[in-house]
Amino acid sequence: MVVAFTTDIPSFEGTWGKPFLIGPGSIHVAHTSEERISKNELSEAVEIYARMTAQLLATGRSSS
Repeated sequence: MVVAFTTDIPSFEGTWGKPFLIGPGSIHVAHTSEERISKNELSEAVEIYARMTAQLLATGRSSS
């Protein structure tokens, strides 16, 4: 069976708190032979992940 736009998040059943799904690029080409991201999108994603990591390390949680 092929399923578009799917994630493993429902299988966690909230055991890790409120789910948050993020990533660079378009969901419309994700995991296809056309999957790609620009260098700018990659750079922006690195900045987002770095800020998220710093915040989680500093506070132990994400902001609401």
